[in-house]
Amino acid sequence: MTHADQPTPSRASTRGRNPVLSFMAVSILFGGSAVGCSGDDGPRAAATVKLVTYEGYVLPEEPAKQFRSETGQRIEVLASGDGGAALNRALVASGAPEGDVFFGVDTTFLSRAQESDAFVEYRPAGLDGVDPALLDPGGALTPINEATVCVDYDQSWFAQRQISPPTSFQDLIDPRLADLTVVMDPAVSTPGLAFVAATAATFGDDVTEYWRALSDNGVAIAGGWSDAWFTRYTVSGGDRPIVVSYASSPPAEVVGSDDPAAVPLTAVVASTCIRQIEYAGVLRGGANPAGARALIDEMLSDRWQAALPLSNFVLPIRSEVELPDLFERFAVRPERPISVDPATIGRQRDSWISAWRSVME
Repeated sequence: MTHADQPTPSRASTRGRNPVLSFMAVSILFGGSAVGCSGDDGPRAAATVKLVTYEGYVLPEEPAKQFRSETGQRIEVLASGDGGAALNRALVASGAPEGDVFFGVDTTFLSRAQESDAFVEYRPAGLDGVDPALLDPGGALTPINEATVCVDYDQSWFAQRQISPPTSFQDLIDPRLADLTVVMDPAVSTPGLAFVAATAATFGDDVTEYWRALSDNGVAIAGGWSDAWFTRYTVSGGDRPIVVSYASSPPAEVVGSDDPAAVPLTAVVASTCIRQIEYAGVLRGGANPAGARALIDEMLSDRWQAALPLSNFVLPIRSEVELPDLFERFAVRPERPISVDPATIGRQRDSWISAWRSVME
């Protein structure tokens, strides 16, 4: 989530789906008949625009309804796997894609998408409200939202046992916290790769030794965010009270609770947080390129951006968009999150993953 895997209210529920499913297609069809105009090259030329993304992505319902009302397009969501796996699938299908738009290219896999021919250049309306530093120089990928990947922990688990929770990456290799942490496979999981990038930025040349110490301290490796959060994390009934997730996990818990007075069980280790931007792009060879362009425009609109915090628990990429009170109260906003240049990640990604796997195996 976001990306690319985030815990959302929906992610506290829809993301519980089995991440090993080979493919899942969810059609989000909103009321009224589709409008089509024969020979029209505008967005009404086809009834459906297909959005390819990762498992657990949540389509903002009200903006999607309004988009359909205004364009005649319904949005069909084709979701599979974690962020990295979903992108790999889209890149393999370059030129003959399953859909029209891909959402979920994040900072850790940005260079891979930029180097591919899977996307076509499109510069949507609304870019004037986006930090120029986040724009894709090639113009094929549009920044949509921002998230922060962090080490999170179950406050109640530690309080009940009177154990001090982690406050840094270093604490994860402390023997007193042995066998308590679950992270994700960085080869297929964007938060997993973000964790690897954040530790590499923190420990530099000594990062392999840090990963080895993490392995020796009993870290568990999950296949993806859903597996880690819903199967292994203690808040969900698992056995690991420390999990790689997001700074927005606390408000997601509150929204996902049936108790109107609920407060988050999850806390965030702010010193471990790394900034993550998610991008969308028009897929080359898609059946509905006009609808794809219209959808990218919509994703930068005021209404879509304003719906992101409580649909996918991410920050809108346009900073002037007001955040909901619940997000302001419970989401952690690290003052100085770790930031790694996407080009650096592109150069180091394969070697990091190879070193990680050699240590963890």
